[in-house]
Amino acid sequence: MTRPAPLAGANARFRLSDYRLFLLLAVLQLPVMLYLYSQWQNAEQQQLQLSRQLEQQQRSQQRQLGRIGQRLGQLQAELGQLSAVGQRLVRDYDLVDELPLQRLDANLLQRPFNGFADLHLALTQVSEQTRAYGMTLAALESLLLSLHINEITQIQGHPVPGYSRMSSTFGQRRDPFTGRTRWHRGLDFSGQQGQPVAATAAGVVSVVEQHPEFGGLVEINHGQGWTTRYAHLDTQLVHVGERVDKGQYVALMGRTGRATGVHLHYEVLKGNKQLDPARFLPN
Repeated sequence: MTRPAPLAGANARFRLSDYRLFLLLAVLQLPVMLYLYSQWQNAEQQQLQLSRQLEQQQRSQQRQLGRIGQRLGQLQAELGQLSAVGQRLVRDYDLVDELPLQRLDANLLQRPFNGFADLHLALTQVSEQTRAYGMTLAALESLLLSLHINEITQIQGHPVPGYSRMSSTFGQRRDPFTGRTRWHRGLDFSGQQGQPVAATAAGVVSVVEQHPEFGGLVEINHGQGWTTRYAHLDTQLVHVGERVDKGQYVALMGRTGRATGVHLHYEVLKGNKQLDPARFLPN
């Protein structure tokens, strides 16, 4: 006769002990699982926060790039206007051969930028163009200044404003004192005592004196070897070293020195050579 009951009881006890062991292991692993879960949650939150920060930084950078792009667009417009002014000056003063002026790239800063590296490259190119353009404009300014100086110091005008009569020309003439033929080194203009005498170009007064032959004398240095001389003056209105403008009164007409009547003796010199002042009178 068989006895199965004891085996069934043993199996039941074995299953109960396995279940208890499983429960014990599960209880022991629960803190580890909770810790790992909390770490995973923290990592997820940190990654989400980092993603949000990156998105905010990207949006901020895009806004900054937009603002910088707008300012660069304004800068490009200003440079374009500067370029147009330079081109007009070169054209108006016919300086194309002396000073070729390159146009600025109008589209260099009027395009979207793919990040700060692209923007830095564009700014470097603009900086190089601006530096080169600035040097060119400095040379243009120097040329225009030279042209202006040449223009205002060019001898071209009448030494006796208003009505006056030329009483003696340049060249050979009969000396009014000796009656002999003598070289006359300038022009004589008759007039009234105290009539104003004007500078025929801008310059610096180099001589103010009483000369034995010329009487009251004023000389003006116009640079580059050019000099004008005004003689037989009653009164000098300037002093040595004074800068005078074209048309400025420098003396009053008289009959001092070797003179037979009230008049102005006017000379134009290039270096030590007397030139015919009639060449420099207005038409």
